[in-house]
Amino acid sequence: MEKHMDAKEAGERIKQLIVEELKAYVRESKENYSEELQATYYEEPIIQFAAADDPLFEEYKTLVSPDHATPREVFERSFGAGSYEGGTVISVVLPISEVIRRANRAQKEGPSREWALLRTFGDEYFIRAIRGHLPAYLSRLGYRAVAPLDTDWYSIQGSASGPVSNWSERHVAYAAGLGSFSINDGFISEKGIAIRLFSVVTDLQVTPDARTAATHTANCLLHSKGSCGVCITRCPVQAISEEGHDKIACMKFVYGEASRNWAVASGGDAKSGAGCGLCQTKVPCESRNPMRSVR
Repeated sequence: MEKHMDAKEAGERIKQLIVEELKAYVRESKENYSEELQATYYEEPIIQFAAADDPLFEEYKTLVSPDHATPREVFERSFGAGSYEGGTVISVVLPISEVIRRANRAQKEGPSREWALLRTFGDEYFIRAIRGHLPAYLSRLGYRAVAPLDTDWYSIQGSASGPVSNWSERHVAYAAGLGSFSINDGFISEKGIAIRLFSVVTDLQVTPDARTAATHTANCLLHSKGSCGVCITRCPVQAISEEGHDKIACMKFVYGEASRNWAVASGGDAKSGAGCGLCQTKVPCESRNPMRSVR
């Protein structure tokens, strides 16, 4: 019993080290700071852990796509057949900073310049950097790890209903108990929906965090209470309705020519586009779980 407790305590200590390391990286990284905006791109992250053998990952082959990888598949594609002996998926919420969210609240037709800069320098540069940092840190602790979005097999394929990922960061975050989905297909965490997500699969084995959401849409006021729907009225291309999210209409707006041109005019990269984010700002779930204030 004592030996079991020691192992459990050691696992909790490693989890805490990882949490502290990621928070420090977000706080101190120069790539997370915009001299032009005089602000960070992201605020303090939330980090949680899912068991790599959680049956939910197998269910995603039906719920998301037959091509959606399991953590076992992720690990063995990176480290060879038979290399997997159990592990953990670490999922991270990066809340978008107040400065950028505030600028986007004022918009009605498309994203603010601040949001466009976020798409290039926050999403493309900083998130890529932190995705690389976490596996390197785990390696120093003696564990193998891989960020699926940085592998050569990661892809987004087209389908009749729109683009489908073979490693969905939102679904991984749900498995790790970080929140639930919204009517607009976004992910509502305890720090709201104006966030970015990333994850890493590792052979480190620790106690997983619990999923506390009652359903996969529990944090969405429209789904849970039949109220709200602010994101529907915020969408500049009417891609959101009470029936859900038109991914194709959304994608054309977010990655279209006008978006690429605005990204360049704002000082960003045409490849990343300017994004949009109107349905993630000036909404009740922007920076919090709105269900916490509902009785």
